[in-house]
Amino acid sequence: MIFIIVSSLIIVLISVLAVTIYFGLDKKIVYKDLKFRHVLITGGSSGIGKAAAIEAAKLGAHVTIIGRDTRKLEIAVEDISKRKVNSDQQINYVSLDITSDYSTIEKCLSSLEEDIGPIFMLVNCAGMCICGQFENMKIEDIKQMIDLNYFGTAYPTRYVLKGMKDKNEGIIVFVSSEAALLGIYGYSAYSAGKWAIRGLAESVFMELVGTNVRLMLAFPPDTDTPGFKTEELSKPKETKLISGAGGLQSPEEVGKKMIKDAMNGKIYSVYGFTGQLLSTLYGGTIESIGQVLTQIFSLGILRAVMIPIILSFHKIVRENLAERQMNKNKKPE
Repeated sequence: MIFIIVSSLIIVLISVLAVTIYFGLDKKIVYKDLKFRHVLITGGSSGIGKAAAIEAAKLGAHVTIIGRDTRKLEIAVEDISKRKVNSDQQINYVSLDITSDYSTIEKCLSSLEEDIGPIFMLVNCAGMCICGQFENMKIEDIKQMIDLNYFGTAYPTRYVLKGMKDKNEGIIVFVSSEAALLGIYGYSAYSAGKWAIRGLAESVFMELVGTNVRLMLAFPPDTDTPGFKTEELSKPKETKLISGAGGLQSPEEVGKKMIKDAMNGKIYSVYGFTGQLLSTLYGGTIESIGQVLTQIFSLGILRAVMIPIILSFHKIVRENLAERQMNKNKKPE
């Protein structure tokens, strides 16, 4: 028993020492503003993307938003322009389907950099969610979500990485979801794309070690956006009961925190107790000494906290399955 305790303490000390050395070698870079830096935001015509664009404009950035609906983009640019702090700031939009082939995206982003300047911050906000049991999902809906949620992030990121590495500066933000940390009923097809984003982000993060280019992974909860309202239309009762327990955030709060966390050198941007709990349990990247110590000393406790939560989700699914079966077995009068 004494040997086990001593061995455990030695492992903890080695872990803490390794993390201390790591953060000594790879110092966190903090930016106070984005004055005249080019910030590119996909999905920027509404919701979290638009809120993030407004926050970037308030910090002095040149902002370019990408979307597909030209009218919505024009309205968004008008709103974002009102938040400029300098008359020389440029607020632009590009109508682009970011699920296009890579060469189209490369050509578009290259043209933007020639006109406005190098992309300093890329915020990958474009995404969508269609809910439902996996066996009932339309194949075209599954493909659409993978194309937009994964490739819509992977392609712009691939383009900016080389330029950021050459300049040895830049910030990339991946907008994932709490559904990328825990499998949830009704989110099967959606989660696949968001888990893929998480895997890509944590791998690219390691590729950036030793550089001044930073990558942040955001896990927004349910947020009151036009996309969320559309999502609600396809959401099964079980999914509403499970996800509704976390409440509904405003896009302004989420967008502002996301930009602030990225500029402060955060690796994960999480919201509320649930997000903090899930990222501590399942996040695979080292963010701070505090995070490591929390994981070492409290993972057992945190896992114990999660067990009744997950079991409560299972209870919701079982009860609704029983209700559907009972209604199915009822004979018509």
